[in-house]
Amino acid sequence: ARDRIAAAREHVDGFGVATECGWGRGGAEAVEGLLELHRELAVPLDGDDGTVWPAGFDPVPDQPWTTEALDSAGVAHDHVEGHGWYANLDPTVEDLTADLHAGDILLDYSGGSGILVERLRRRIGDRQVGTLIVDPSPTFLRIALEKFRSDPLIGLRLLEGSLDDALGPDLAGRGVDAVVSTNAIHLYPDFDAVAAAWARVLRPGGRVYLSSGNVMDPGGRRDWLLDQTVEAIDERARDLVRSDRTYERYEPLLRDRELLERHAAIRRQAFPAPRPLGDYVAALTVAGLGVKHMREATIDASVHEWFDFLSAFHGTVLGWIPEERVHDRLRLMRQAMEVLFAQRPTFAAGWTYITAEKPG
Repeated sequence: ARDRIAAAREHVDGFGVATECGWGRGGAEAVEGLLELHRELAVPLDGDDGTVWPAGFDPVPDQPWTTEALDSAGVAHDHVEGHGWYANLDPTVEDLTADLHAGDILLDYSGGSGILVERLRRRIGDRQVGTLIVDPSPTFLRIALEKFRSDPLIGLRLLEGSLDDALGPDLAGRGVDAVVSTNAIHLYPDFDAVAAAWARVLRPGGRVYLSSGNVMDPGGRRDWLLDQTVEAIDERARDLVRSDRTYERYEPLLRDRELLERHAAIRRQAFPAPRPLGDYVAALTVAGLGVKHMREATIDASVHEWFDFLSAFHGTVLGWIPEERVHDRLRLMRQAMEVLFAQRPTFAAGWTYITAEKPG
């Protein structure tokens, strides 16, 4: 078996072990030996214990969030990983797979419940790459802990203050080999400070991998940006209230400018207006991170799945409809999306990918 693994490694990077025809044909008495063989071969063969973290670093610190009960709303949100538009992660997974080496440490900034890490781990197989998920949400980190509790290569940190504090002196002193941030950079109001923090903890020659579906392209692409759809849904919903007598009870609300502006501010905080690509490039450059690659991709997003996602934020999307009329909120939101996307089952969503590098 070891000879076969050695031969395979000459041609394949990342794979598992399994019997060639299942366990049933050998009889029950063979199962124990097969399990032991799998256990032995499924660990690194060079004697490494799978630890890539620096001495003194605790991958999962003893903090209150680690023992909290799982949040049902957070678990439900985590299921969006199955939505087709999460194919936006695939280009980043391929970039990381090509560039990460055994012994490297990857910082997943705003990594949430670990959706990207799940895909990356499936892709790189047994490659000994440590990944530290850093996120300001204890709810999502608790879900990630449930997924990766038994994996010594996955660390979790709650981002409460500075990034350096979250990493701790041992890992901050070593530095990380790569930083990834997917579907989040448009949410950072002070991206300049975030980019500077990445540059501080990144080792010389390390790379930053960014992606977002909410970056304005000066080239005038016609794909939808996700947060733009939220504003458009609100506009179509107002049109329906004016034209469809089903919603006539809400028409007086459209004349309450203070109400509408208050909820618009809430909506724009959760779904901010997309910023130009040049803003991100400038911030990275000032931080000392040279942009190496930029590209765009079009992702086919299911209207039904996008509605499913936005339904969790119905109070933010159409908060001017009273809370006690949630059913009408959701019905109006669905109808607005049907009008917006002309009854089509999918819409073209645009994603932007940026790779930057720290000199050295």
